[in-house]
Amino acid sequence: MKPICLLAIETSCDDTSLALVKNNKLVKESTKTSLGEHVKFGGIVPEIASRSHEDSIAKCLVDVFKGTKLNYKDITHVAYTAKPGLPGSLHVGKTFAKSVAYLTNAKLVPVDHMCGHIFSFCIGKKQKIKYPFLSLVVSGGHTSIYLVKSVNEIKILNRTTDDAVGETLDKIGRAIGLSYPGGISIDKCFDQSKCNLKMINHLPLKQQFSFSGLKTHVLNYVNSTKMKNQKIDKVMVASSSLEWICEELIRKLEYYSDKYKVNNIVIGGGVSANKRLRYLLSKRFKNLIIPDIKYCGDNATMIAAYALLLINDANLSVDCI
Repeated sequence: MKPICLLAIETSCDDTSLALVKNNKLVKESTKTSLGEHVKFGGIVPEIASRSHEDSIAKCLVDVFKGTKLNYKDITHVAYTAKPGLPGSLHVGKTFAKSVAYLTNAKLVPVDHMCGHIFSFCIGKKQKIKYPFLSLVVSGGHTSIYLVKSVNEIKILNRTTDDAVGETLDKIGRAIGLSYPGGISIDKCFDQSKCNLKMINHLPLKQQFSFSGLKTHVLNYVNSTKMKNQKIDKVMVASSSLEWICEELIRKLEYYSDKYKVNNIVIGGGVSANKRLRYLLSKRFKNLIIPDIKYCGDNATMIAAYALLLINDANLSVDCI
């Protein structure tokens, strides 16, 4: 039997990413981002993202093979992000994946983008996956907690009813004049000594994740302060907002951790790279597993990691990916 040679494709949002994996080992990853084109608009423009994928995806394919001893006919499987994501961006990745699979006679493996984030914690970790575990996926478009009992048995326990954490931080950052992406800017300027939770602690706590109340409160505070011709303390607003969000995420994780007997708590998604969140989670949960920073955002390696789990359908270690 031919050894598995997997090409993974991730095009859910603005990053075009391809990864080549041979015998469970990452050979190479190539990622090109169109973030710079979106900054002037203060957010992701779907049409720009789609066109960027069209321009970058073939270049990434050439790049992942460049300098290796592999060629296209070695590919046995092509994994791609099937959902969720921007429709146009997903279409580019899916069409390209189908074309490569057809030309190489490889098997197609559609992958749920969220499952890629769920299992991103195991990339580069030399350990077996221990089920069940809780997974917090927190990103620009998603904030969810999952109970993971196996590769194919994943139950959603909680998801945001409105804005996701990353989206909320971006909007707060924009309101106080920080550069886009607001989440990254807030992470950089965070100062614990400036936190003023009295400003937002009156917000109602709900059973489901909900962050629109925080966003609205901050926007009202900023507008009110401007009307009074008072100076806005950007660091205070940013730090207080981030601290409230972190505490809310931890509060929900503690609830489900007490309710379900799990081996580990893991995190994933772009916001899991946030330094304050990583610090507070590490303090609260001794059984926490955190992904490497480079695998927090959208990347093809996490798509490859989950695709291999699906292909093998076993509790295998993906320590080398």
